Amino acid sequence: MPPKTADLDETWTFLTAGVDHIMTKLETGLSFAGYTSLYTTVYNYCTSTKMHGKLEGNRTGANLVGSDLYNKLTDYFANHFKPIVQNASTLRDEPLLRYYVAEWDRYTTGANYLNRLFTYLNRYWVKRERDEGKKAVYQVYTLALAQWHLHLFTPLQPSLTSALLRLIQTQRDGGTIDQTLVKKIIDSYVSLGLDAGDPNKECLDVYKEKFESAFLAATESYYSAEATATGGTGNIPEYLKKAEGRLKEEDERVVRYLHAKTRKELVSRCEGVLLRAHAPRMWEAFQTLLDFDADADLQRMYALLARIPEGLEPLRRKFEAHVKTAGLAAVEGVAGGAGAAADADAEETATKGGELDPKAYVDALLAVHEKNAATVARSFKGEAGFAAALDKACREFVNRNAATGTSAAKSPELLAKHADMLLRKSNKMAGEGDLEGALNRVMILFKYLEDKDVFQTFYTTKLSKRLIHGVSASDEAEASMISKLKEACGFEYTNKLQRMLAG
Repeated sequence: MPPKTADLDETWTFLTAGVDHIMTKLETGLSFAGYTSLYTTVYNYCTSTKMHGKLEGNRTGANLVGSDLYNKLTDYFANHFKPIVQNASTLRDEPLLRYYVAEWDRYTTGANYLNRLFTYLNRYWVKRERDEGKKAVYQVYTLALAQWHLHLFTPLQPSLTSALLRLIQTQRDGGTIDQTLVKKIIDSYVSLGLDAGDPNKECLDVYKEKFESAFLAATESYYSAEATATGGTGNIPEYLKKAEGRLKEEDERVVRYLHAKTRKELVSRCEGVLLRAHAPRMWEAFQTLLDFDADADLQRMYALLARIPEGLEPLRRKFEAHVKTAGLAAVEGVAGGAGAAADADAEETATKGGELDPKAYVDALLAVHEKNAATVARSFKGEAGFAAALDKACREFVNRNAATGTSAAKSPELLAKHADMLLRKSNKMAGEGDLEGALNRVMILFKYLEDKDVFQTFYTTKLSKRLIHGVSASDEAEASMISKLKEACGFEYTNKLQRMLAG
C-alpha cells in the first residue's frame, strides 16, 4: 500500500491492480485486507494535507485530487470495454445476448464494489461537484453505467435489440425461449436510463427509445399479419379464441420480462390490430351466435369488444332487435296469428274458448324475458347497456304485438286477468310456496306496461269480485301483491286497493 503522501501516479498504480481485479477476476475472491488497503488508499489520497495545500484559481487541492481520481476511473472504464466489444462483434442472436448478460452481470457486480471502494470520493467530491451544478459528474456506480452505455451499449444496441425481437417472435410462434435471459437484458436497458438531475430516479428513455418503440412496431406488424390470415377464414368463434389467447399472452409477457409501463401502449396496439380492425366482422357474426345460443362465444365476444370504446354499441342494438323479434314471435305463436284483430274487440283473438288465454300470453312474454335476461347476466356480465336494450325491447313487444294490435289496453288487461287467476283459491299455486314467485314474475311484466292505469282498473274490478265472492287465495297473498304494486308505483296507485282489502 502506498504511503499517505503518495502522488497520483503512485496511488493509481496501486489502485489499478485492485480495480482490475474487482472488474475482471472478482470470482476468484478479494480478501478483506486487500479491500481495506484499497479503500484506505483512496481515503488517504483524497485527504492528503499536501494535496489540500495546492490551489488552482479558486479550486482547492481537494477539488483537484477528486477530479484526478474520477478521470482515472473514467479512462479505465473506456479501455475496459475494448476487448468486450471486439468479442461481442463476432456474435449474433442468442449467443450475443448470453455474452452480453454475462458481461453485464460481471460488470455491474464489480461496479457495486467500486462504488463502495470510492465511498469517500462519492460522499465529498462528487456531492460537492453536483451541488455546484455539475450534473455530468456522477457517483462511481452511475459513472460505470454511463461508460457502459457510451462504449459498449451504443455500438452493440442495434444487434441486441434485433436479437431480442427475433427471440420474442420465436416465442410468439410457439417456440420455447429463455425468458430470464430476455428479462436481464431488458432490465439493463432500464438501468442505463439516466436522469441527470436525479441519477437515483428511474429513467426509461433508453428502454423506450432503443427497445420499446421497436418492440411495439414489431408487435403491431406481427399481429396485423396474423389477424388477417386467421380472421380471413370467416370462422369468428375460432378467431375470438385466438385473439383472446394472444391478448393474454401479451399481458403475461409484460409480467415476465417487460417493464410494467409498457403494458398500456402494448395492450392498445394489440387491441387495435386484433380487435378494432376486425370489429365489423364480429358485429356481423353476433346475430348468428345469438340464434344458436353460443354462450361461450358470446361471453368471449363481449369481453373482447368491451376493451375498445366503440365495440359494444352495435351489439346492444342487435341484441335489442333480437329480443324484440323473439318476443313478437312468441306472442304470434300463442295468438294463433290473429294479431290483426287486436282492437277494442281483441278479446276475440282465439286460443282458448274464443279468447286469448292470459296465462299462455304471460308465459310467452316471460319466457322471452327470462331467456334474454339470463343472457345479459351470463354472457354480458349484466352490463348496463345490454340491460337497457333488454328493457327497451321488452317494453316494445309487451305493449305492441300480435295480441294487442292497436289496443294499448290489451296487455294490461291480460296481465290483470292472469294475476286474478293466480290469486284465486282455485289456482293450484294457492297453497304452494311458488305463488309468491309467480306474483314476482307478474311484476316483471308490469314494469314494462306503458298504461299502468288500465291495469289498475282491471285489477281493481277483479279484486272486488274476489273479495265479494270470497274466492281469494289468502289475505296474505292479496296484501303481498298490493305491496308489490305500491313499491312499483307509490301509495296513491294502491290506496283504493288497500282500502278494499281492509274492508
